[in-house]
This record gives sequence, C-alpha cells and structure tokens, in this order.
Amino acid sequence: MNADERRWFVRLVAAVVVSCASAAAWAATPVPGGKWSWVWKDPRGYSDRPIRVYTYRPRDCDSTCPIVMVLHGRKRDASAYRDYWELVADHYKVLVIAPEFAKEYWPRAADYNQGGVGQEQDRNKWVFATIEHLFDEMRVDQKSYVLFGHGAGAQVAQRMALLWPENRASAIVVANPGWYTMPEFRKDKAADSFPYSVAGSPSGEVDVRKALSRRLVLMVGENDDDPDDENLAESSGAKKQGETRTDRGENFFKNATTLAGELGVKLAWELDELPDNVRGGEKVSKAAGDAVLKK
Repeated sequence: MNADERRWFVRLVAAVVVSCASAAAWAATPVPGGKWSWVWKDPRGYSDRPIRVYTYRPRDCDSTCPIVMVLHGRKRDASAYRDYWELVADHYKVLVIAPEFAKEYWPRAADYNQGGVGQEQDRNKWVFATIEHLFDEMRVDQKSYVLFGHGAGAQVAQRMALLWPENRASAIVVANPGWYTMPEFRKDKAADSFPYSVAGSPSGEVDVRKALSRRLVLMVGENDDDPDDENLAESSGAKKQGETRTDRGENFFKNATTLAGELGVKLAWELDELPDNVRGGEKVSKAAGDAVLKK
C-alpha cells in the first residue's frame, strides 16, 4: 500500500467511525429542554406495550446532565411525579425521566410492583429491564443514573436492587413501600418464599451479595404506624414483616444488616427515617433529592 492508498484508507476508516457515531446519536432520544412527554415502545422487551415517558430538563442543563429515573406509585401518575421533581432538578441540575406503566398493560401488582418476575420467563420483559432499556434510549454519555421509587414504585425499586443487581443505578431510593422482598435467599431461613423474600426467585447468593454492597437509601416514615392504613398490604406474608409500614421498613433493613454480617459483605444501604411532616410524593421527592444528590 503506497502513501496515497494509506491516506485514502485512513479517511475511509474515519468516515465509517463518524457515520456509526452519528447513527447512534440519531437513534437515541436525548431529553429536550423543559417539560416534555413522548410515547416509547421497548424494542428489546414488550414492543407492543406503549409507555408514555414524562421528562424535565432544567434551563441550566444540557442533555448530558445526570439522570434521575422516577417510578410512580399505584396511581400510575408519572406526570405528577415528574412535576414533583422539577424544583429538585432545577436545584441539583439533573434530568428527570418518569416512565408510566399503564394499568392497561401492567394491571396487577405482580406485573408492576414485582417487576413481572415469576410471570414472565424472558428477563428482557421484566420492568427492571425496561428501565435499563429506557436509560439506553435517552442517555447521551451518562454511565449511570439515580433510581427513585415511591409507594408501589418503591417496591419496584427495592426488587430491582435484589433481582437485577447488574443495573447501572449509582443509588436506589426506596421510599415507603407497603411491603418487601426480604434479602434472605436461603429457603430454610426465609419466613416466606418469593415475592416475600429472594428465596425461590431467580436470584441467589451472588446477586444478594452484589445488591447489599451497592448504595440503597431506604426512606421510612418514623411514625408511619397505622396498622389500619387502607393501602397497607394485609396478606399473611406481608404481615409477617410487621404490622405497620415503619415496622416493615425497619425489619427489611435489619434483615439486610444481619445478612450482610453473615456473608461478610460491607453493607452500603442507609436507613433514613422521615419526620411526620415529610409525607406525600412531592415532599418525599425533595427529601430523596437531598439525600442522594447533595454533595
């Protein structure tokens, strides 16, 4: 190959690289400025289930700012949760992405709260995979994101930590779920099997070890102790975890602490007990932002 041929070859390779990079950028859907929403179908998961995705990008941010993925509660009100995070996003300069898992397609707790685990053999169709696929669709050069879930969304978030530990969340905020999948993976030590514990699920010791070593912030109301709360799960498995939300959250954290000690894992989880005046999606969202975004 002479000098002219080498120069031609280098130009050709460079053109191919630029073309591929442009195609990747074109294929992605970066977060635009201000409030926005669009309908997305996961080509690697349920391609026939449209998801309305609500986003917010502060004025001081471009599409490369850090990402917070926000999971709504049982009302499936992703637009409201996007709005709850608006002031937090302005303050900390982050992008908000809030997918809405409509009841039409994810009607039961098993479909949404439990991530579809046990209902669907294809892991790419679990809710956890959908969150990761959406991150791929909307990220520019971000390597990680913060995951926040409240209520039913918190159930998704805590199960994603345990059942999809390969997730790219730098921190997972689990805010006030009504019941839990306990980290215990040993059938002879678990009070109940999945979905009340990891025992009997597709995850095992290796997954739990990884989950315990990654940052998870558990937010529990310090006086959220009404045993007659109409939204509190009353199944026998849930009741074994405690009579109230506070009891259940504290027992979940105790279970993780004990298990980490037995496994010799340095626990990276945190327990944040919220005062009585921090309730509801908006106030809890602000508290979560302060907990994981403040430097």
